Amino acid sequence: MSRSQRKQNYVDSHVQGALLRRICSHWLIFFFAAAVAVILLQTLLGDPGKTLSQRLRLETGEFMFVAIVMISLFPAFMLDTIRFSNRFVGPIGRIRRYLRQLAIGQTDHCAFRDDDFWSQLANEFNAVADLVESQKLEIARLQGLVESASSRPNA
Repeated sequence: MSRSQRKQNYVDSHVQGALLRRICSHWLIFFFAAAVAVILLQTLLGDPGKTLSQRLRLETGEFMFVAIVMISLFPAFMLDTIRFSNRFVGPIGRIRRYLRQLAIGQTDHCAFRDDDFWSQLANEFNAVADLVESQKLEIARLQGLVESASSRPNA
């Protein structure tokens, strides 16, 4: 089912915040490990006519351009991660909302956006909601039978 674009980035701030913290820590570890590896490798393989400290300063300076590019791309990666995570966090949030409604007796049908993950989950929820609705109708029918039988005088 096609639906409009999400109006908010954070659908479930607890889950998406944990995901961002995790990705951020992985990115930082990778960035510093790559920086150290590149700088040390270039320093060790650099001009033997210069001292080790001169080569280290030179290579660190040369790596700064790469560092600036990587750091400037970081916010775009984080925003993309949030938006991508909406494809799995959004459906779970929607199912939770429909489950709360089902618990208080409302049986609306659930639908996800076209690009959401777990689209079958909506169909399975709708099957359960239909079952609950049919059971409510059957209970009401049986209660009516019991009430009509108890209101008749015994013969």
